Amino acid sequence: MAAVAGVVAGGAGAPSAGGASAEELLARALEVIERQSARIDELARENAELREQNAQLVRVDEELRELVGRQAEQLAEANATIAVLQRIVFGRSSEKSGPSPDSDGDDDAGAGDGGKPGSGKEKQVKRGPGARSGRRDFSGLPRFEVFWDFPGGGYCCPECGEPFTPLGDHWSGERLDWQVVIRVRADCRRRYQRACRCPGPATVTAPGPPAAVGKGLFTNGFIAMLLTERYVAGRSQNSLVTGLARQGAEISPATLAGTCAQAGGLLAPVEAAIAERNRASWHLHADETTWRVFAPGGGGGPAKWWLWVFLGPDTCCFVMDPTRSGQVLARHAGIDQETGQLTADTDGGPRRLVLSTDFYTVYESAGKKADGLVNLYCTAHIRRHFVRAGDANPEQLKYWTQGWLDRIRALYRAHEELAAAWQDAAAAAARQGSQAAAERLEKAYAAWDDAITAIDQARRQQMAAPGLQEPAKKALATLDREWDGIIAHRDYPMISIDNYPDVAVMPRSWPGRGVSAGRGGGQAA
Repeated sequence: MAAVAGVVAGGAGAPSAGGASAEELLARALEVIERQSARIDELARENAELREQNAQLVRVDEELRELVGRQAEQLAEANATIAVLQRIVFGRSSEKSGPSPDSDGDDDAGAGDGGKPGSGKEKQVKRGPGARSGRRDFSGLPRFEVFWDFPGGGYCCPECGEPFTPLGDHWSGERLDWQVVIRVRADCRRRYQRACRCPGPATVTAPGPPAAVGKGLFTNGFIAMLLTERYVAGRSQNSLVTGLARQGAEISPATLAGTCAQAGGLLAPVEAAIAERNRASWHLHADETTWRVFAPGGGGGPAKWWLWVFLGPDTCCFVMDPTRSGQVLARHAGIDQETGQLTADTDGGPRRLVLSTDFYTVYESAGKKADGLVNLYCTAHIRRHFVRAGDANPEQLKYWTQGWLDRIRALYRAHEELAAAWQDAAAAAARQGSQAAAERLEKAYAAWDDAITAIDQARRQQMAAPGLQEPAKKALATLDREWDGIIAHRDYPMISIDNYPDVAVMPRSWPGRGVSAGRGGGQAA
């Protein structure tokens, strides 16, 4: 560029100090400029490529960051799920176990009193020698005496052989004896011959024993024991066959199954009457669980059915069905499947039904459609969600979980007092009223309102607060979704706020919450 400036200053044709003409210098300068321009263009292209590569790297970096974030969330969710599953498999039940004596109250526990969470009364069970204050009474059992003597009878002096004289008996205690006897009963019917000449049959035979199953192999007592062991004790068909064979009675499994089917036919009217009374109840506890059967309807292979239980005030009804749909609830509870409304009462008027259930969508949907149906949701199920949230992230949600367990415990205590006060007030009303009972009931309602208000305020504040952990958000979302079914318990103090009475009547003898109903699921149902 200095050469160009010199050419411009000295004139177009003037020679330079080096002897080169201005044209040459100008050509050289232009050549330098062209090379530099090409280099600049090349650098510009490289710069553009680098910018593009940089932009791509930025996009890749953002994608990787987003992927890492998602994977971190998935990992946290997986860890939370593992923690919950470990608690379910290896931990104590959050509804039935109490806090350990050395815990600071953050244990996954309710209290004693039959496993009811938050009752505040620990039931200490003594164990080991001397635990019981007295012996059990077996005076109602049949008693027999057994006399034990020396071989050959009596005893003699080992020196001279002189026999000892009897001195009486020595009572050495009582023991329980367990014997299972399967015997063959031979039925002999007496026959009589007429001695007079009056008209009529010459001989008569006494009537035989009553038989529930025609000319079957078993007596009525055997059939009653079979049904008790099979369906009350929950013993499997194979266990019964093996037990009978151990006592010397080799009986075919098909024979037992056929006897159960015939006896079931005889019990059908009783079943229908129980189901009808259960269906007419104003309040039902409802639940369902898996029930595995083999070859349902004559098909092949195992299948998962569903065993529904409906527990009324004085009846319990089981319904086995291949599906878990709302049709089972509609059929049993008397809900029109087209309109979703409750059928009319026996007197033709509107019918009301109160359902105590968990949060299964079938019950929730039925409650939203039917006008006279009221859903009461299980508080223990709600509590379980907060316990699992604490298990999922114990480091950050320990005190948060404990706070919620305290609030739910206060709600349990308020409901216990409300139920007791309501019963007291009802009894007082039957004997022309009592001012003290009415005041107690009013205070109990106020305590319930305080407990439920504390829960409502806490859930609203925490749902609006930022930065809450995901397990806690899920627990609060569940509480918000089922809130109407929780607060509805205020109007029904005579009903438990848990849905666990059904556990007491559900079959408890199967491993892994499933049972084999044997061959022919339809017949077993």
